[in-house]
Amino acid sequence: MEEFLKKFDQEQWKGTRNPTKQQTSDLRLNGWKLGRGSHAHNGPKFFDWFKAHCKVNASIHKALRQLSYGFSRRVSTYGCYDINGYRFRSEAYEKTRVGLWTTNCGVCVSSFDENYNLLEYYGVIKDIIKISWEGSMQLELVIFECDWFDPTAIGVRCTENIGLVEVKHSSRLSNFKPFVLASQVKQVYYLPYACNSRQDLSEWWVVYQVTPRDRLLPVDSSIECDETRALTEDIMFFQEEGLEGSFVIDLGVDLDNSAPKMRRSFRHRLGHGVSEDYVPTESTENGNCSNNNDNNEIGLTEEGSQRKKRGRTRPKRPPPGQQIPIKLLGEE
Repeated sequence: MEEFLKKFDQEQWKGTRNPTKQQTSDLRLNGWKLGRGSHAHNGPKFFDWFKAHCKVNASIHKALRQLSYGFSRRVSTYGCYDINGYRFRSEAYEKTRVGLWTTNCGVCVSSFDENYNLLEYYGVIKDIIKISWEGSMQLELVIFECDWFDPTAIGVRCTENIGLVEVKHSSRLSNFKPFVLASQVKQVYYLPYACNSRQDLSEWWVVYQVTPRDRLLPVDSSIECDETRALTEDIMFFQEEGLEGSFVIDLGVDLDNSAPKMRRSFRHRLGHGVSEDYVPTESTENGNCSNNNDNNEIGLTEEGSQRKKRGRTRPKRPPPGQQIPIKLLGEE
């Protein structure tokens, strides 16, 4: 189709300079304005030009030829539509459903301005429309009719260093361009700030991007009312059994400078799950330490003296600042 658009622009543009993007868009939608005053009229629009071109050119693909016939005046509307791993719903549809756990009417589409700066348009779906073309081939197109927030700094503010995007829910796009292809949008949802007393926050919603799913559940009223629970039960979760490699703990000088009455426990992984515990405990009035653990453990006084229980010797205390390599379970 791009080659026909370029051919139309070359034939119908009468200006001495190359047209801007806005002039090209006006030319395709309204045609070139001819004459002045009461004799002023417009040349053919792109659709009329393309339809006439298909009648005299037999080499045009049959799908493009069918497009030139125009689409049916009867269209279909839907409350839900699944595409690109998203489930979209119109705002009107969600208002009529009781017990929905999610909101699926927020959309985002990327575009570029005349200076090729990226613009993100955020909006809310008002209606989901399917258009069908007349002819032997089944040609259909799904579009979303949306209310768009103002994409400029008036309606959207971004804090790039923390990835925060906010929209002013009272702002609206100035020009009338409500429609967008369903295949072009991403799904978002909006959350208001919990603090309603602050005027600078109450006017703004925080934008959250939705991650597309590989598989969506069938659209069913019983499932939609408890969508969160159904999705949780239907998805397999994976978690690693253990970590690979080793790491080092630096005990540091602060270990010796800590309060004497603070209880600390250090565990060394040895071999296959065998451990030895070194537990300093609170000092007693006579300078000895009490220990509430099993009788096989070792008690220490503040001065560093030791008391053996059942013949076991105290494990050696590492000097301040020494680094102790830790072996993970099952590691050779």
